[in-house]
Amino acid sequence: MLFTLFFAFTWENKTFLYAHVYTHTHTHTHTHTHVYVCICTYLFVCVFPDSVMASGQGQSIAMGLGLGMDTLEEELEKASFFGHLEGGASSTIDYSRLNRDLDSSTTTITPGQRLQLDQKENELHTREELPLQHNTELSSLRQENYLLQSKLHIAEEAKNKCRWHLGLCNSLDPLTEKKLQEIQKEVKQQETLIRGYQQENEKLYLQMKALQAQSKLNEEAMFTENQRLVNELTSTKEQLSKSTLPRTVQNIGCVDHIQRITELQRQMEAAQENQRLKQEKQALEVDLQMMRKDRDLAKAHVVNSSGYFELQIVEDRYKEEVCSLKKKLQWYAENQELLDRDAARMRTATAEIHKLTEQVEKLKMEVGKKDNESKLKQRTREAKRIQDLERQVKEMEEILKRRNPNSLTALIYAAANSPALDEGPSQTTVLLERRIRKLEAELESHNDEAKRSLRAMEQQYQRIKLQYEQQISDLEQQLAQKHQDQDLAQSAGVWEAQVHSLQDELEQLKETFQSRENILQEKVHSLQVKLSKPKPEKAPQHSPSRHQQQAETALGVRIERLNQELSAKTRTIQELSRTVERLQRERRNMPPGPSLRLVAKQKLVVPKGPVFAPGEREGTVGEGGETAAFPPTHDEKDYQPKVFTGSHISEVLLENERLRLRLEQLEHKWDEERVALFQEWSAEQLSSLKADHQREVERLLTQISVTHSSSKVAELTNQVISQEVRLHIHFRDQVKELQTTKDALAVSKLREDTLQSQLTRLLEELKQAKECHSPELRHFTSLERKIHNLELRHARREKELQQVISQTRLVLETEHQSELERWRSLAQGKTRELEVFRLELDSILDVLRELQRQGVVIPPPDQGSSLPFTWRT
Repeated sequence: MLFTLFFAFTWENKTFLYAHVYTHTHTHTHTHTHVYVCICTYLFVCVFPDSVMASGQGQSIAMGLGLGMDTLEEELEKASFFGHLEGGASSTIDYSRLNRDLDSSTTTITPGQRLQLDQKENELHTREELPLQHNTELSSLRQENYLLQSKLHIAEEAKNKCRWHLGLCNSLDPLTEKKLQEIQKEVKQQETLIRGYQQENEKLYLQMKALQAQSKLNEEAMFTENQRLVNELTSTKEQLSKSTLPRTVQNIGCVDHIQRITELQRQMEAAQENQRLKQEKQALEVDLQMMRKDRDLAKAHVVNSSGYFELQIVEDRYKEEVCSLKKKLQWYAENQELLDRDAARMRTATAEIHKLTEQVEKLKMEVGKKDNESKLKQRTREAKRIQDLERQVKEMEEILKRRNPNSLTALIYAAANSPALDEGPSQTTVLLERRIRKLEAELESHNDEAKRSLRAMEQQYQRIKLQYEQQISDLEQQLAQKHQDQDLAQSAGVWEAQVHSLQDELEQLKETFQSRENILQEKVHSLQVKLSKPKPEKAPQHSPSRHQQQAETALGVRIERLNQELSAKTRTIQELSRTVERLQRERRNMPPGPSLRLVAKQKLVVPKGPVFAPGEREGTVGEGGETAAFPPTHDEKDYQPKVFTGSHISEVLLENERLRLRLEQLEHKWDEERVALFQEWSAEQLSSLKADHQREVERLLTQISVTHSSSKVAELTNQVISQEVRLHIHFRDQVKELQTTKDALAVSKLREDTLQSQLTRLLEELKQAKECHSPELRHFTSLERKIHNLELRHARREKELQQVISQTRLVLETEHQSELERWRSLAQGKTRELEVFRLELDSILDVLRELQRQGVVIPPPDQGSSLPFTWRT
């Protein structure tokens, strides 16, 4: 029979295991073998971390038993071995023989066994290193446990007192409310402290900034002082080097001294001359200022006399401002290309950075997967090992529980079965938070890119706008230049030639239109004759009458079209006649200037005139029909022979040739435009004729359907057509009324323009009359203008002040809102911390309830020293 008893005690953080083995055999009665084993506590903690219960700071740690112990079969073998040893020996153990046996056994160890021993030693070393790592974690956990246990003891004391004295289980609610109130007070105190620390930090930050600025100023002053001292040192060194020259150079020094004296005399004379010139300059400046004052007075007088000069000055100033602003816009537009290139480079760089970060994340994920796989493998191995050890522990605990049900190991077992606290955030929440941050960063980058693109588009729009404005101004200048060239290029017979050409064209148009009108009248007459003839009787068949009706409708459409063409031609003839009359009136009303002087001279014959060239004579004969003379007129200027002395006849001929080519180009262009207008007009006429033809065909179809059918649909269509005709007449009347209203509106606009011009003229006369008044009245008007200007400036300043006030109000509101958001986030953080603390307290209370449910009786604090823990079964 074999019995094994285990006893454990703790001293200086080490657990000593005492095993007392009782063996009973047939040959021996009782044999006592004492085996002492010393095992470190931290190794036990490493192997069985779940079976440890901390009871406070400074207390010993109670642990489970059975660390490093063999199974029951191995214990039996050990007992039999020691029994055989004691059977063959005396009452005292021969340790020398045992040592010899051990030496012999060590010599007989095989290399495989030695490798196994080395592996076991390495495992032992790793096991010894693991507890060191766990000890650091345990120290932090002990501190947290100590804090939680202190709070737990306070809650337990209150609970036990209420339970022992009053016997009520629901007395924790007011205590928890009081505790929450105390916690809220502590949180408020912490917030006030944080606010005070924040204010103190801001003050210190401002002081630090001031000190930094002061230090920078001191550094600059020190640097300038050092530079000055260095310059003085170099100058003193140069003076010393000059003074330490050898005495043999005294004669040369005298010559240099004389030269220096002469140079100083020249400098003195130059200084006197400069002084004299400065005095003259001052006198000239005084004269110039006087002249400027006189000029300003003259300008003021001119401005008072006429406001055109002032307007010109203001216009010049505005033009300068516009030019400067355009230059600024052009500079911004030109620099926008550089900004676009920089933005493109930044985008490429950010894209590369994103790619690299994605690659890094992928590599991290791969490394993490590999680590997780290795950790999973290691965890599986550790789980198997833990299961084996737990199985051994359970076996030992079952043995101890059967022998001593109220032992400490049972309490440890019960504590091990208690639910653990909630862990930190899961991996999915971490991944989601990371994804949210990434999306926020992408959104910000997209917003920045959109802003940059919008700014680039705006700059591009400004650049294009400037280009178009520049082009428009250039074209306007070219157009003005062309107008000037045309005015200069108009010779004596331009107007007469234009009038003759228009008259010839009008005669041709009259002839063509008259011929067309005659032809159309003949056609109309013939058609009327055909229509007036009696119609043949209708054939019994339906098809000939239909063809006859179609021919009649076609003839009616053609007659209407020809009438419309005739009316259009008559209108064009009337318009052309009106234009000719207008041109003739303008020609009669124009003053006989230098451009029309030759036109008036062409009506007379020159008995004695200069000899003309053949081309000139032909041109005059072709245009006027007779030669023109040059009699003197009342508005002719005196002859000045030196006007065209600087120009050669070749230059004049070239200018004449250029003007002739330009005239031919303009005539060709005018012909092209006239042809284009005629084509457009003919296209419009054709489209209108097609529309009329379509309408007439539809009308004839409806008429045929009405005549050849007596159904309800035909009657309704007839009603619709009649309604359309009435509407057409009504709309035509409305168009006529609209035309009359348009004419009245034009007349009223013309009247308004005339009244506006009269008003401006009267205002100018009033202004001139005011200027012609006495000096007191002029002073009064100037004061009125100044007061008006002051009022305008005051209003502008008020507007600017209102804008500044609104901007400051917006800034303050935004700052206040940000401050509120910050304090709100702080309050939310505090509430989250309170929720976490409340959850921890709830978990601790759940652990206590579980212990109570399992039968653990926790004594009150005053009886904790006398009453031990008990286990209810």
